[in-house]
Amino acid sequence: MNPKCSKCGSPKIIPLVGVLDQGQHSDGKLKAIVGYTNPEAWVFKGPVYAKLKANICGQCGYTELIAEDATALYDAYVKTKS
Repeated sequence: MNPKCSKCGSPKIIPLVGVLDQGQHSDGKLKAIVGYTNPEAWVFKGPVYAKLKANICGQCGYTELIAEDATALYDAYVKTKS
């Protein structure tokens, strides 16, 4: 399967590039946090996050982020809503 850019349709895709967070005290990985394993706790809530990767179009530069283990993220999200 040859992926194509969802913005311009180009086949010039650079797949699954690592994305770095350069913030202070960062481990260098950009992460999405959507919920906690224990949201009622005062401390040690247990954040549920996923590392993010990116597909980059070599033609127009459009960048698409992909979260690893999206099922765990969705489960945490649902738990915070109940």
